[in-house]
Order: sequence, then C-alpha cells, then structure tokens
Amino acid sequence: MKDNLEQLARAKGSQQDAARPDIVSRVGDKGRLTARERIERLLDPSSAVEFGAIAAATEDGAWVPEAGGVDFIGTIGGRTVVTSSTDYTDHGGGYGAARLGRLFGMAKEYGWPVVIFVDGGGSRARHPRAGQGHIEISGQRGRFTIIDGMAELSGTVPTVAIVSGPAFAGHASLAGFSDCLIATRGSAIGMGGPPMVEAALGKRLTPQELAGAEMHERSGGIDLLVQDEDEAIAAAKRYVAFLDAGDPVAVPGGEQSGLVELVSGSGSYDMHDVIRVIADANSFFELRPCFAEALITGLARIGGRSVGVLANQPQVNDGAIDESCASKANRFVELCDAYGYPIVSLIDSPGTGRPNRWHARPMIAHQKREVPLLAVQLRRARGLTGPVMAGFASGRGLPALYLGWPGVETGRRDSHSVTVDQNAFDDIIDPAETRERLLRMLRYLPDFTRAAGAAKRHPIDTW
Repeated sequence: MKDNLEQLARAKGSQQDAARPDIVSRVGDKGRLTARERIERLLDPSSAVEFGAIAAATEDGAWVPEAGGVDFIGTIGGRTVVTSSTDYTDHGGGYGAARLGRLFGMAKEYGWPVVIFVDGGGSRARHPRAGQGHIEISGQRGRFTIIDGMAELSGTVPTVAIVSGPAFAGHASLAGFSDCLIATRGSAIGMGGPPMVEAALGKRLTPQELAGAEMHERSGGIDLLVQDEDEAIAAAKRYVAFLDAGDPVAVPGGEQSGLVELVSGSGSYDMHDVIRVIADANSFFELRPCFAEALITGLARIGGRSVGVLANQPQVNDGAIDESCASKANRFVELCDAYGYPIVSLIDSPGTGRPNRWHARPMIAHQKREVPLLAVQLRRARGLTGPVMAGFASGRGLPALYLGWPGVETGRRDSHSVTVDQNAFDDIIDPAETRERLLRMLRYLPDFTRAAGAAKRHPIDTW
C-alpha cells in the first residue's frame, strides 16, 4: 500500500504546474494563463475538486495519460458549477472525452451550470498503427457524447464557453453550443484551421485572418469580446451570478427624474442611458453588443431581481427591426425563458422591414415563453414592433404589465394625451415612475428561476 501511495502521489504531482516550470514560464511570457490557473481564478477558494487527474487510455496497447485538459467541480459565489479547461500545452489541447462527458452528465442531472475554456484543434489524433494508413481519433465514441451532451444541456443548465486562443474543429463546436460565448482579443474560432485551408486552397492565413474573434463579434458569432483571460473569467462569473438573487435594496444607476430629458423630443438617443437609470447600478451585462446594434439585449437587476433586458436602440437605424435584430431577439427571449429571467422590454421603434420568417421567430418565441414580460413603450411601436418586442400578437405571450410614457405612438395613430387606451396600456406614467412600477410588479410575480432537476423547457437557438 505504501508503494502504491507513493506512486499515486508522484502521478498526481506530475500533473501540477509546479512540475513543469518551463512550460508555465513560456505561457506567462505570452500573457496567458495555464489550464489550472484559469480554474483557480474562476472558482471560489478551496472549492475545486478535480476529476480524472491521472486518467489514462490505451494507445497501441500501452497506457498513456488521457490529458489535454483538466476537469473540476467547484463553486462560483457559492453555486456549484462544472468547469473544464483544455490544456493547449499538452497535445495542443486535444482532448479525450470520457471525463468531460461524465461531468456533463452530472451537470444535467443536478442542474449545475457549466463553464468551459476551449482552445486547440479538437479531439486528439493518435499515431497510425503499424501497417495501417489511418489515424485513430482519441475517444471517438465519447467525443460525440460531449458534443451531443452540450446540445442536451442547452436550455437545461446555463453553459459558458471562454475562448482565449485558436479554437478549431471540435473545440469550436463545443464553444458554439454554449449559451454565452466569451472570446478574448486575438483569439480565433473556426471549423477548419490554417493547415486545412492551405491544403485545400493553397492560401496561407493566420488563425486571426481566417476566423478572428473580432469578426465574430460583428457577425453575432460570439456574445462578448474582452481584452484578456482575467476579464473573460470576471465576465463568466458575472453571468453565472445572475442565477442568484442580488441586493434587494440596490440603488439605481441614475436619477429617475432625468429620464424625461434623455428621451425628450423626436430625435435619437442612446437607449443604454435609459437602461442604466432604470436598472440597479452597474448591473447591466450586455450580450452581442456589436451585432444587430439597433436592438439591445442583456441581463440586469432591478431591486436585486435578475431580468433580461430587450430594448430598441433609436441611435442605430432609428431602432428599426431588421432580420438580424429579429434573430437576436428570438435567441434572447429563448435564453430568458429557459432560465427563468423575467423580460423587461423597452420599446421605441418605427417598425420592421417587410415581414418574413425572420420576424416570425421572436413572435413564436413569445408564444412559447413562460416567463413574464414587462413592457414599457417610450415613444413608438409601429408595424410589427409590438409582436416582436412584447408578443402582442399572442394571447399567451401578452405582457404581464404594459406601461406607456406620455405621447406614445402606436401603429395606427398618435396619442398625445394622457388618456389610457384600455385596449393597449395598463397605465400611462411619468417616466420617473418607471423603475418603481417595474420593481413592484417584479416583487408580485413568482420566482421563475428553475430549481435543479426541473423539467427542461426547450433548447436555445444558437443564433
């Protein structure tokens, strides 16, 4: 037994960063973190429990470490999470799937959020066997377990992916299945890497030229672009924290009386300013800010209660809802519904382009959603704005509360009086009352945040 314990200690010690100082130094010189440093900075102190530290697999009849990454269970702000990081210094981050697949299964069973760090070239390719001209892919059956596993987790438990380097093939697939994809500047995400492109087309491209994160930020392929890994980890923690209640006496981000001046007149204004005043101070967490910029989506808190914010942006294209905006709205409504975030919809738009299937998507999402929606119409809601932003076309999807500011304009006429249209608004209010009215209604509404093990509602559209 003593010999076995010594052998075990050596095996586990060999997997730690302290056993490879040269590698750790080279990683640090590039301004990056090792796989274990990422996990250490993500999880609460002393909460990490590692799975499969000395796991191994057979390769050509021999046992080899099933490395390429590290897998843990721990807590973020006291909430249990599953987390994994590929290790790009070991086999280029090529993973074997058994450990991660097991943790995905536990996440689904117990309702644990998942945070994964991915960079590398996908699953590991082993050396060809003697006399055979093919390459065996490590854990082939398990590889599909974790890809399918991420698909099964969609809408069941929150998933966050952080990409801080080149992520191609299977790594890109894992990232793409996540609810929230955070990438650092200079990273890249694509299915075929530079060697494949060069072999097929004869063109030499860097990972950033081929599939840089900055491109994905504009196309909507990622949810958030940050400067470095520390900022990415901080963002992941903020995202997970929305699952729990915040400070019920939190102060707003600005003076409520200032809302009148922000939106006065017929010109454009920045809806971000309105959101900051209505929401708790420094609580707004915007998603996909550089994609479909005429529509704003993000998570926030109002009186400590987590909410999803869906808002038109008059400063961009007058707030008109095009196909990209409709797609962005659809995915966000599904995300909020999946995890129980009431939606606060701030409406001010001249309408949509020609109606088509893109605009039907958020309308269908409103029809399916179970979380309440609180709508505030600041100025205009012409054409299909109401159905897209608040589900007006559906009896099931109607807002739990529909407030208007003085002078609101509907799709059929202008209303410049404070007389309440009983067929439309629940009330016309002074803009300075907006936060308080929303706060009161949120307190009356039941908590829709789903407990661990609750039945799945639906997967979340990846686009």
